[in-house]
Amino acid sequence: MKKFIQVVVLLLILILTIKYQKEISNYIIFNFIYKREIVIEDSNQYKLDFNFQYLKETDNFIPRNKKELINIIYTILNNGWSNFTFYCDPKYTTCIEDIEELSQDSSFLSILNNFIHPFNTYSTLYTNYSTFGRITIEVDKTYSRSEIELLEKKVDEIYNAVVKDNMSTVEKIKAIHDYIINTTSYDSDRSDAIISKNYDYIPLYQSHKAVGPLLQNKAICGGYSDAMALFLIKMDIPNYKISNQDHIWNYVNLDDQWYHLDLTWDDPTLENGEELLIHDYFLLTTEELFAKNNNHQFKEDIFLEAALKGTY
Repeated sequence: MKKFIQVVVLLLILILTIKYQKEISNYIIFNFIYKREIVIEDSNQYKLDFNFQYLKETDNFIPRNKKELINIIYTILNNGWSNFTFYCDPKYTTCIEDIEELSQDSSFLSILNNFIHPFNTYSTLYTNYSTFGRITIEVDKTYSRSEIELLEKKVDEIYNAVVKDNMSTVEKIKAIHDYIINTTSYDSDRSDAIISKNYDYIPLYQSHKAVGPLLQNKAICGGYSDAMALFLIKMDIPNYKISNQDHIWNYVNLDDQWYHLDLTWDDPTLENGEELLIHDYFLLTTEELFAKNNNHQFKEDIFLEAALKGTY
């Protein structure tokens, strides 16, 4: 009788194992393989703790949908990790398809750079994945270690020279705004090459990032906005960059109100070569910005803080 009961029990276990094979397999993968292999390192010193509506830091590295995938990539970048591996939830059947789509959407992925410290931004993202659901992100960063060291010294030097303790926050921002514009010329050669898609053009300056305006005195919009972001972060002012297909500028939070700040458009050059310093695009609301021109349109479903009410 005892032997008969043992056989029955074994048969029941076998039947249940066959019936729930997928569920058991998923449970083992999820609770033992995935969690054992996900290694979370400390963040670097450039991690930002600002809160945004579109993106959120996450500690869930087993995504269940596309939004969670995006938050993981953002978390990797914001923490300054150069290499990170995570796994799809077994129930997330389109995970690999979604990561393939994201990895091929360079225009969207570049927007993630807008929400993180310039020194944690990437120039290239490498995405490797397997049908098993293992995804590895490798980050080739925009700024080298030597560039960061030079820029940190320069930012401190400029800040100490132009910012005074008795200034208001707006006055401090204006002092930095004016300094960058007064010491920088727009890199029209590089801009023209980008617009004309002249891939043979060899840039003379790194005007697309903060190296250009702060160390070489040349900039296009990416350089102006990165340079301004470094000072805003130094002053612990919540900010990010807003971009469209043709342009990028700063977006700044002051006393829980958000304002646009565009150094590129405040640094015009006249036909006779004369360079001006103006404040037409200094701390504008979205309504004020849109009233000026149509060149500052943006995706209001991404840059939610800047969206006009009822437009997303």
